[in-house]
Amino acid sequence: MAKNYNYCPLSYENNLFFSLVDYRNNYFTSNNINNIIKFYDSFQDREQLIKWMKERPKGNCAIREIEGRKDVIVIIPTIDADSKLANNCKDNIFKGLHIIFVESGYNNFYFNYAHNCNVGVKKALEYNPKWIILSNDDMYKIDSINILLEDLEKMDPDNVITVYINKSNYHSTKRRIVEKRIMYNYIILLKRLLVNGSKLYKFTSKKIELEKKLKCIYMVIPNKQVFNFLTKGKITLTVGMSFQIFGISFFKKYGDSIFDETFINDAEDIDLSFRLFMDRARVEKSKFRIGDMIGSSLGSYKNERFNLLGLGINDKNMLPGVIRELRSISNSAYFNLKILDKYYATTHFNI
Repeated sequence: MAKNYNYCPLSYENNLFFSLVDYRNNYFTSNNINNIIKFYDSFQDREQLIKWMKERPKGNCAIREIEGRKDVIVIIPTIDADSKLANNCKDNIFKGLHIIFVESGYNNFYFNYAHNCNVGVKKALEYNPKWIILSNDDMYKIDSINILLEDLEKMDPDNVITVYINKSNYHSTKRRIVEKRIMYNYIILLKRLLVNGSKLYKFTSKKIELEKKLKCIYMVIPNKQVFNFLTKGKITLTVGMSFQIFGISFFKKYGDSIFDETFINDAEDIDLSFRLFMDRARVEKSKFRIGDMIGSSLGSYKNERFNLLGLGINDKNMLPGVIRELRSISNSAYFNLKILDKYYATTHFNI
């Protein structure tokens, strides 16, 4: 049974000192939309916000290993390594491979997905594998893992940085980094008011206000035509999302971490794909297929097609999606800063 690896300092009625980082994190992790807005209102600018993100602790986690062949190692971040989802990975999807579960436990106040993935990587590298697979736990089997292993046998892990598999909506899929056209916010707000109701209009208006304050110039969107007339396209990326494979050459070049741990449970995979794109990393593809049970862990709107158009979203079902969107503003602000600081001078962006 997974443990409670962390607790919120503010949830205990005592006089113990807690820091401003704790205080703000209590608002950031709240399921109350107004508290999340208060979190952002406590910062004067983007630089203050990112300073807090860098200072925020990474949470605790525990390693649980399942013995298997170690030339290809699977890393799976999970809440509970004894859960039904984790057991399906162990006994069905990845059976026979060495699996490293990185268990965060329940009520982990400072949970950081990127950090937990990197903890798993460091452990996996102790075995000198050829390939490391990073997978979510909420997956289901389509193809035998042998199909993937056969494809990897034909590739050189000393030269291939990353491998994508047969795409779905939630892995090995396309995302675009774009800039909003002037009309974008006006059309989105009008749609919210006419289609989704006054509450979602209010929260969307506040979200736009915060994005302006925190200088979120660029946004990441699905590679769908519906966005074309509202945005100015910049670059298109392939993003691993819930499943991605890394050759040992990745770690020889970039060190023993996959993700930037400043990101808080969102956009770390976009940042990774962007860095690999800018470095023109060698990428290969496998025909292997695996399914995703998206939404089992994180809040989202109920229907992707409805979400794109705003149909079917209302006061009753909007809460998880709005909360996730508001929290993701912090990651968008940091990603925008990385784009402007590190890649401004490249020919890919004309700002």
